[in-house]
Amino acid sequence: MRLPLLFCAALSLTACVTPALSNDEITGVDWHLVGIEGQEVTSPASLRIDGDKLSGKAPCNRWFGTNAAALPAVAIEAIGATKMACPDLAAESAYFEALQAMQRAELDQGHLYLIGPEGRIMEFAKDPNEPCLSCLARQ
Repeated sequence: MRLPLLFCAALSLTACVTPALSNDEITGVDWHLVGIEGQEVTSPASLRIDGDKLSGKAPCNRWFGTNAAALPAVAIEAIGATKMACPDLAAESAYFEALQAMQRAELDQGHLYLIGPEGRIMEFAKDPNEPCLSCLARQ
């Protein structure tokens, strides 16, 4: 069994191999956030990639933005969102802050990982009920 990409990113191991990422595998899919920084999330959030256009649902509001880089590189810019009030605005701010820090996308075991500086990780799954694999690895 190979090391999950999480360990490669978290430990900055240069020997880890990143599998090839096909745009067809991640675009046009509603990805549901299952973990940030190895912690399960309790607020629903999602990401959809359609070319350079991004959209989804944050814990409170629908959002949209652009990826100014070519996949697997990620440079999320120009995030806009609806302005509905809700009790979880702190989780929404954390979600947007984490999204804007991400630098590359990787697909492993059917999960999409957005990876940022210093091994920061956001983990998404096609099914919102999927377990957070990076969270299980840190237990």
